[in-house]
Amino acid sequence: MTAVAAAFTTAVEDPDFWWHLATGRWMLANGRLPNHDLYTYTVTGHPWIDHEYLAEILMAWLHSWGGLAAISLSYGALTWLGFYFIYRTSRVGQRPYVIAGLGLVLGALAGAPIWGPRAQMITFAFTCLELYWLASYLSGRSRSVYYLPLVVALWANLHGGFVVAFGFLGIAIFSELAEWALDRDEIGRQAHRRRVRTLGLVTLICLVAVLATPHGLAVYTNPIETLTSPAQRRLIVEWFSPDFHMLVMLPFLAMTLLLLAGFAFRRPTVYQLLLTLAALTLALESARNIAVFVAATTPILIETWSGVWEELRASRGWRLESPPPSRVLQAVTVIALLVIAGAIAFRIGTVLSQQTKDTARDYPVDAARYLADHPEVGTRMYNQYGWGGYLLYRFYPDPNRRVFIYGEASVMGDPFLQQYQDVQTLRSDWQQVLDKYGVDYVVYNRHEALTNVLEALPEKWDCSVYQDSLAEICVRRR
Repeated sequence: MTAVAAAFTTAVEDPDFWWHLATGRWMLANGRLPNHDLYTYTVTGHPWIDHEYLAEILMAWLHSWGGLAAISLSYGALTWLGFYFIYRTSRVGQRPYVIAGLGLVLGALAGAPIWGPRAQMITFAFTCLELYWLASYLSGRSRSVYYLPLVVALWANLHGGFVVAFGFLGIAIFSELAEWALDRDEIGRQAHRRRVRTLGLVTLICLVAVLATPHGLAVYTNPIETLTSPAQRRLIVEWFSPDFHMLVMLPFLAMTLLLLAGFAFRRPTVYQLLLTLAALTLALESARNIAVFVAATTPILIETWSGVWEELRASRGWRLESPPPSRVLQAVTVIALLVIAGAIAFRIGTVLSQQTKDTARDYPVDAARYLADHPEVGTRMYNQYGWGGYLLYRFYPDPNRRVFIYGEASVMGDPFLQQYQDVQTLRSDWQQVLDKYGVDYVVYNRHEALTNVLEALPEKWDCSVYQDSLAEICVRRR
């Protein structure tokens, strides 16, 4: 648990981070929530249901207090808290410690593409807490699930991922109904019926508790629009299915294969099977859901392979005994833990110290500096989608530096996202789209198809204005 903290505290890399931070800063300055688009000249006035407003306010407050490092450390601690609930759900104290430790590490590695300072970690932590309470309730150890409506009410004000809470409640209810149908013992059937009634009541209260937001019923429609948007799924990389050609996806693949192999040796419960299938379906459909998969299946993986080991140990007569406690062993353990903690602290410090360099690697920092120094360059920008958040963070409220598009895709709307893609992919109407919105300068990746074509049209576009290894600025000739 000490070692996995190294995976959770990372530099800011999420393109959406910047507009979230800018929005939080705007709310602190204006004392209200945005109700329409603030940052573009293309969809100005479009209604905006900002379901992450509270997370953005907290983010802006942290930034004013401790900069980007404070945000990275806070989100790292939040992710680690989620893993603490996974640790509790796994009942590690009752499992073979090697299997439990390897399971936790594999879960941390599987989620590596997702961890970082992003609002999704709020949903990850709350998901882990909900699953811990559900597992404790279904096993008869605790009734903490009664507190879930309070958590869901807070969750709905922090991140739109609160909808997964109802998915897991539905799985728990369905699994109890299945167990009730299969159970031949009348006492057992009564217990299952009682749990179904309780979970159903908790679900109803949660449905009402979600309305404790400034958005009213719109808090439900906004996540549904995002989940059913074909344009977002074509454009946003995180909505793509996992690419197993990427090395960073191999721990997720290994975790999936180990989980299914464990079921071949040891039959899962109905709840474990349904939870695994639902989480795996979500993760295979969209890489951003790998975090939900880790939250749901890491305890199941640990329990399954712990059971396989116990069965092998009993059948083969294997025994693994701990060495007798001694002061020498305790001293060695403490020293080892201190060395690990020191290494983790050094690694985190090194990562955070590289934030400026990482930002310059991923975003048009120098190009933005050039635009700031040359206010005469352009009035209407066409920008790369992933850079929109950073550019508006740098320039808002400068009217000549409003962006064409940024990462709040629900505000952009599917028709507009399609127009952006038409330009990005150079479809037949790409020049008409630029003309329609009066674009007079383009800030885009160098050596991409769009900038290559603009360079090939010197009578219309001047691409010698600015170029560096990452970005290029092309200005429309008058």
